[in-house]
Amino acid sequence: MKRTLIRNARVYNTWLRRFLPGWVLLEGERVRYAFCEGAEPDTADETIDAKGCYCIPSLIDIHLHVESSMITPGTFSRELLRHGVTTCIAEPHEIANVFGLEGVKAFIRAGREAEMDILWGIPSSVPCTEFETTGGRIELDDALELLREPSVHCLGEVMNAHSLLNEPAGKTRAWLDALRRGRPDVVREGHIAYYRDRELCDIVYYGVDSDHTMTGVEWAKERMKMGVFGELQDKSLIPETVEWLEKEDIWDHFSLVTDDTMPDLLCRRGHLDYLLRKAVGLGMKPERAIRAVTWNPAQRMRLHDRGMIGPGMLADLLLVDNLTDFHVLRVWKNGRTVYRDGDERSVAAEGKRFPAHFYRSVRLDPLSEKDFAIAVEKPDGTHSARVMVPDAASGRVLEGFRDVRVKDGLVDLQGSGCALIAVFDRYTGSGRRMVGLADRKDFLKKGAVACTYAHDHHNLLVAGCSAADCAAAANWVIGHQGGYCAVLDGRVVASMALEVGGIVTERSLTELAEDAERVTAALKEFGYRFANPIMSFSVLGLTVSPALRITDRGYVDVRNGKLLGVFDN
Repeated sequence: MKRTLIRNARVYNTWLRRFLPGWVLLEGERVRYAFCEGAEPDTADETIDAKGCYCIPSLIDIHLHVESSMITPGTFSRELLRHGVTTCIAEPHEIANVFGLEGVKAFIRAGREAEMDILWGIPSSVPCTEFETTGGRIELDDALELLREPSVHCLGEVMNAHSLLNEPAGKTRAWLDALRRGRPDVVREGHIAYYRDRELCDIVYYGVDSDHTMTGVEWAKERMKMGVFGELQDKSLIPETVEWLEKEDIWDHFSLVTDDTMPDLLCRRGHLDYLLRKAVGLGMKPERAIRAVTWNPAQRMRLHDRGMIGPGMLADLLLVDNLTDFHVLRVWKNGRTVYRDGDERSVAAEGKRFPAHFYRSVRLDPLSEKDFAIAVEKPDGTHSARVMVPDAASGRVLEGFRDVRVKDGLVDLQGSGCALIAVFDRYTGSGRRMVGLADRKDFLKKGAVACTYAHDHHNLLVAGCSAADCAAAANWVIGHQGGYCAVLDGRVVASMALEVGGIVTERSLTELAEDAERVTAALKEFGYRFANPIMSFSVLGLTVSPALRITDRGYVDVRNGKLLGVFDN
């Protein structure tokens, strides 16, 4: 059993919440000695001189989706180790929406090959709502089967809060009731969005007691006072929230999480280490921020063998050279070095590791300009139409109305200030689609973009300023069995192939990141004003985010849980 001595370190003590000078001895997979005042052991197989650097527990991210980085679990693991992350809870509801239980199991199998611990949450909302067509579903029997998997640790984010609050006999309530009776030990993750006051209490009453959708300090205050565990992602880390956490001296009731990390951002700025740097940069004490990416998430997920450096704990730890940018020098997982500063990023593609039909999931014939026509039984003239209003300032998609011209039973976009937006069922061959309108102000002002990476249903989502460009972008995606494509004046200006289920690639991360950067640049060139362009575009069909979304079945009024059309005012 290998013994590794780390000497001359400043070691983070979780209980005292500060650094102590000293040494740590790793024995096999676990920490044997830490914070001892006696002499260092002289029987180590390997001795590492930390030279005064900081030794902290390795990072733990308890809310993320591997598919959001558009790579496979193996590639994901290799990249996260570079950033000091050795444990994550991944919720694979994206691949579940495409392939159901088979997709979840395929990702779990792939995760077993990873060097880091990829643990899993059960997708609890597949589909998100009943207002969309998906390729798979996850039902209660599937969830109970998944609970027998050793790597499954929680119920993934319960997204359909509307159903939970308003449908006593609905799927969401049935799941939570079943867990309360049979498996009360299972942690239940939440996606509480804009619910407050008594509705928030009702959600917590059913055991959904975390939230990662907080966007302001008032939201954080209200949730935490009701016992909701705060999971702060990038958009939640704002100066006001950090100031409040410091002022109230809150140590244990929140963690930092990444949720969704685009491949280009993963390569360029990092992962959970980026949030650690950001939190400290906003004024959070380093000791508090470290606790929020180590001990707190471990306790939330009842991972009692990690998250701190101490006797008997897993030897998952890292060395960083400072407490400002947390530059990672070395990472240990289970006592074994898995990354050293300077290790090159793996650029090798993995090769095909999934069943053959995972590469044939887009079942659509080529589209034409006619497929993007909005037919209406109204006389020629001007009529008020419902439109999606993407608002870059709030990050929401609002409901609005605009005057549009109707001629010969078709909507004429000219002079309306609107772009086309459409979703096509890509799973069943039904031919079902919804073609609607989106206000151009913060949206596309030229060109067209199409993708099958469209949360959470992952149907074919297309938006653009002309039917011709929309058809060209859509047909590139269909022809490549999934991905992203940006077209201007009939010419492809950026593209990104996602051949596995239309949402993931087995190509290298560096190659994918370069494609993602080009797609991002195209969206910006077309006038798209949202931060994180690919992700914000992809969630235009997410039927649990405020306030008006689109699926193959129609517009979705998220707050009231109902379908709407373009002209049914």
